[in-house]
Amino acid sequence: MNCITTNKFVPLALMTLLLTSIHLNAQTKTNESVLRSASSAASLQEKDNFRKLLITANQKGWPLTIINRRGRRAFLTGMDVKGNPLYTGINDNIISAATIRTNTLWPGGSSGLNLNGSSASMKGKIAIWDEAKPRPTHVELVGRVIQKDNASTISDHTTHVSGTMIAAGVNPSAKGMSFGAQQLVAYDFNNHLSEMMGESPNLLISNHSYGTIAGWNYNTDQNRWEFWGNYGDTADYKFGYYSDEAQVWDSIAFNAPYYLIVKSVGNNRDENGPAVGQPYWRYNASGIMSSAGNRPAGISNNDGYDIVPTYGTAKNILTVGAVYPIPSGYTQPSDVVLAEFSSWGPTDDGRIKPDVVADGINVLSCIGSADDAYASFSGTSMSSPAAGGSAFLLQEHYSKLHGGVFMRSATLKGLLIHTADEAGVAPGPDFQYGWGLLNIQKAASVITSNNADQLIIENNLVNGATFSLPVVASGKGPIVATICWTDPKADVNTTNLLNNPAKKLINDLDLRITTGTTTFMPWVLDRKNPGSPATNGDDTLNNVEKIVINNAVPGQTYTITVSHKGTLSRGQQAYSLLVSGVGGQAFCASGPASSAGTRIDSVSISNLHNANLPGCTTYTNNTAKTIQLQSSQVVPFNIYVGSCDATVAQKVIKIFVDYNNNGTFTDPGEEVAVSNVINGTGNFSGTFTTPAGLTVGRFTLMRIIAEETNNAASVVPCGTYGKGETQDYRVQIAGPSNDVGVTELVDPAGGICEIDSQRVTIRIKNFGTTAQINVPINTIVQNGATTLANITTVCPDTIPSLGEVVYTFQPTFQALAANSYTITSKTMLPNDQDNTNDQNITTIAVSTGTNKATGSAEICGSNPPQVSLQANVSDTNDVAVWFDNPTATIPIATGNKTITSVVTSNKTYYLALNDVKSSIGPVNKMVFPQGSYNEFVGNFVKITNKVPLTIQSARLYIAHGGRIKFTVADIVNFNPSNGSFSYFPISSNTINVYPTTPNPQPGNVPGNSPLDTGAVFFLNLPVPNTGDHAIIIECQNGANIFRNNMITPNPYPFSIPGVFYITGNSAVNTSNSSDTTFYRSYYYFFYDMKIQLTNCPGPKVPVIATTAVAPVITLNGTVLTSSSPTGNQWYLNDTAIAGATGQTDTVTGPGAYKTIVTDSLGCPLESNTISYSLGNDIGLKVGPNPNNGTFTVRFYVGTTSNVSISLLNTLGQNLYSYSYPNYSGSFIKQMYFTGLNYGIYFLRVRVGNNDYVRKLFIRQ
Repeated sequence: MNCITTNKFVPLALMTLLLTSIHLNAQTKTNESVLRSASSAASLQEKDNFRKLLITANQKGWPLTIINRRGRRAFLTGMDVKGNPLYTGINDNIISAATIRTNTLWPGGSSGLNLNGSSASMKGKIAIWDEAKPRPTHVELVGRVIQKDNASTISDHTTHVSGTMIAAGVNPSAKGMSFGAQQLVAYDFNNHLSEMMGESPNLLISNHSYGTIAGWNYNTDQNRWEFWGNYGDTADYKFGYYSDEAQVWDSIAFNAPYYLIVKSVGNNRDENGPAVGQPYWRYNASGIMSSAGNRPAGISNNDGYDIVPTYGTAKNILTVGAVYPIPSGYTQPSDVVLAEFSSWGPTDDGRIKPDVVADGINVLSCIGSADDAYASFSGTSMSSPAAGGSAFLLQEHYSKLHGGVFMRSATLKGLLIHTADEAGVAPGPDFQYGWGLLNIQKAASVITSNNADQLIIENNLVNGATFSLPVVASGKGPIVATICWTDPKADVNTTNLLNNPAKKLINDLDLRITTGTTTFMPWVLDRKNPGSPATNGDDTLNNVEKIVINNAVPGQTYTITVSHKGTLSRGQQAYSLLVSGVGGQAFCASGPASSAGTRIDSVSISNLHNANLPGCTTYTNNTAKTIQLQSSQVVPFNIYVGSCDATVAQKVIKIFVDYNNNGTFTDPGEEVAVSNVINGTGNFSGTFTTPAGLTVGRFTLMRIIAEETNNAASVVPCGTYGKGETQDYRVQIAGPSNDVGVTELVDPAGGICEIDSQRVTIRIKNFGTTAQINVPINTIVQNGATTLANITTVCPDTIPSLGEVVYTFQPTFQALAANSYTITSKTMLPNDQDNTNDQNITTIAVSTGTNKATGSAEICGSNPPQVSLQANVSDTNDVAVWFDNPTATIPIATGNKTITSVVTSNKTYYLALNDVKSSIGPVNKMVFPQGSYNEFVGNFVKITNKVPLTIQSARLYIAHGGRIKFTVADIVNFNPSNGSFSYFPISSNTINVYPTTPNPQPGNVPGNSPLDTGAVFFLNLPVPNTGDHAIIIECQNGANIFRNNMITPNPYPFSIPGVFYITGNSAVNTSNSSDTTFYRSYYYFFYDMKIQLTNCPGPKVPVIATTAVAPVITLNGTVLTSSSPTGNQWYLNDTAIAGATGQTDTVTGPGAYKTIVTDSLGCPLESNTISYSLGNDIGLKVGPNPNNGTFTVRFYVGTTSNVSISLLNTLGQNLYSYSYPNYSGSFIKQMYFTGLNYGIYFLRVRVGNNDYVRKLFIRQ
């Protein structure tokens, strides 16, 4: 496949010229006519360039495709400005959705929005360009992909990316972000520029998980490192370079202002070439890849800043980096860990790239090898479609609230940046994580606000104009303002290519926020010091600017302004403004009429200790000082009052907190403390308790009034009074010290299968600042008004601040088909400061089961008899299970087409789908007497699955708590001498484990104590692909785990027949690598393992067996004939005759002949036997006839004789001759004759003095 994306022969100048002919409204309306015209011209251009590219490639020996060390292909796609080749390569879902909180927008999610991309107005507005085509018949995509070009090759990568965007969720773990999207438009990346021009008027989102090869690349085809910089350069100019394609993409975006191009940032950081002094290759001065000797010290690696190549640097696209998954969602910046391969910015002119990050590690999605195949891939190719598919839901949400109107792409991009969660070591953006981790839930909340306390403003700035907007801080977090605009295309540098800092920003807009004399500036980064933290200043480089005011005072007015520098290109610039933390109310005023008399000398509340300056005053604005309060907190305070003029007067002190931020302090509970009457100077000390359920991160005001009066009722929070002082302080609601809660019912999930012993698994989160251990927990399971389980225990795990654990209650309940169960789980921590998040109530419905199956059975043979069984199954996830009576629990056979030796007396069998036992392995560790605990790392258990399934749980035995990572993988390169191996991950899960033994100990703990009864832990390991795999274990944080040893006899395999097998482990005899049975002495880790099939069991259905009729054979001369027209295999003396599978056969000599017919059910039916005695005929058989000079000769020689075989022409001339002296028995040989003309020939076999002749027709 010759995949072309861009071509560098003068062409793109025409493309961008066509796209420049626009009207002034290009940024607010789609210039469809310009885009269509440019698309047609570009298409012709691309075809011509491809022809020229192939000619040049042939001249210089450039391969059309290469393979890198990840096994991914890259395709020759053009030439750069120096005439060197450009290659484009690909950049390799539930957890991905949770990491960026997309799952909260789905039906049943916490946002309540119930979005999945299925709205009719969204059809056909999401697209993908990738290396080939997705598998259109995959169960996750079927009927929802329209391939618009001529791509014919199905790609795993393309299918995976498509699935991350829109997979239906047949496998719930692989559900796509917009899983309800009706239609995904698909192209391969051949001619992507012209195709994007033509398609962009119809689109809102497209994903591009590919990019230009740059820097170091390992060529697997040639097994060598190659450096792709220009001849003589020590760095590759393509990194950070604003290329022709980047320019075209910016032009497309400018002319299609509702279309957001989403691109992977690239996987360059771990491609760093050979060690210095090792061989490498690069392009020479003639543009030919050639050996460059050994690597010198001066050539740069790919592991620094500025490694985003070519069109990843475009201004108007969303470039996405990759991070590790966060299954429970973001809590703090340290949760976000960048993938080692994810490329870093900046661009050459210092712009921020990537823009944002998302999950790109071990993302499970569908692949193209089969209609039900899945795999876990890692790469920015995985993070980019997660971003694009999620952004599509935001457009759906916006359109529902705005009558079908969509956001501009600048609005959408700005919104994603505006709401991104902080990542990295310092506040603000950086060149690794960009603006941070996507938070789709927060982005959706800005849309939901609908310009109440968060604003979305799409505006247009004309030359010389300034836009101003006064806002009032709400206290709902900091004030955050972001502007984003679709900037006109910039010029492409054709000289001084390497790290040219020429600015690419055309229209330089400026965002500012002011209050009083204070001006707040946007975040900026320093291109020359890329590792330095962000500061605040004038951004002259980016078409996104963001201001964060963390210390905004609730009720205070701020003014947002948007202006510009210089003269705007085209006279105006459309932009989008997003604002959060506003929509508040101004606070009522308070103060005395006179500054004489009583004053507040000092205040100590919570974390604040403030002494006022001497002198007389009426009102002190201390809102620059922040008091931190927690929910349900007992807050100590001490207020000392005196007099500024030595007068002695009676006074009353009151403390108010405006918890609801309405600016009045008069709502119930907002007067938090009242003093007795104080005469003269004195202290007011005490405590007050804050309400429960305060929102962490919000801000409000505290007001303290000391008023000269002896009547407490006269002291009110607003208005003017006689003498005294009012002080206002800013209050921040901080995370509580003690606060835990149940955030999720992990298992059972809705749609589970009927099960006799279902356990409840919950997720517990520590919302507080203090680590917790032995948290009391409770779960109640109810079926209607009937309580089936009421379990109270403690979670023995240590839960760190802001951390979480998954805990499984050990008692079980029976979950019956077609029933619903309400499961109420809660924490019961003493002194919990926020009981509102303690409890989770979830109702789950149990599946009614799989539909009835149909099948056939046939009894065949009699010595011994056997029964062929066949189920009519259309779903490849279903497993047929066969029983010999309707109440049996142990099957006699498993499989959709199988055989059993059990013949029932009434010839009736019972077929059910998926009715298999769900557990495998020893029930507990005492099954084998010996064993020990250890901190195992890299040990694995060998498994085989015949159908897709999930390893749900197992009983584990733990002597010391910590974490254990389990990875399902395919093992490669296993070394039996030392146990080393490589692997490809399929799925993984890291769980918290706690000691199950009454005597916890770390490290290696010998012995198998019966006092350790273990515990069932929830594993949740999908195994979507059938075959031989392994479960690799990695103990972390001091955890250890038990395994048995010194086992006799061989316990393997453990099996659920036809479904799942445990076949061994990784134990090797390091002193004798030829000992292939060493592993049999060990059993690793998993006891009473529970598996879950994709589909639920169905009812048993009777199937009555018929009795097959054996075929009858007859002999006519030397021709044998079977009564069965099909399925024959002929035998001579119980040995199958090669190639003899027709209804007739010819005897080749004396012996016993028969046929065995295999019918449609797989039943082998044996015929009668005919014994043949040879007369004068040798049973000569030649075939095929006619032929092309190749045919098989068969005959039988009963008495030892001299044999010769000759080929004669019609004139009797001997053309070929072969001799076989002293031959006897069967003769079967394939003969090859070449150079023969078309016509008739004669094959003569001479046995002794007798000749046997056959006429042949040869048609060469």
